[in-house]
Amino acid sequence: MTEIKLNIPKSLHEKMKKHPEIKWDTIAQSALKHYIEKIEITEKIASNSKLTIDDVEDISNEITKRSWQKHKEYLEKLKK
Repeated sequence: MTEIKLNIPKSLHEKMKKHPEIKWDTIAQSALKHYIEKIEITEKIASNSKLTIDDVEDISNEITKRSWQKHKEYLEKLKK
């Protein structure tokens, strides 16, 4: 098994020390495994996609634009 070193904020380390019963290395392994699985699924979906990078950027920009518009509308309603 390969060993890795993680840097974490001191505040997080203090909270972790309050729970010595938890195997933090197992938690980290599980989180890394889950994240890798998500990446692999994304790569598999992307490999079958006919979209270009430009298409993806256009879609992303449109989603951002619409989300911002909905957010603005919501804030305007709150002001009334």
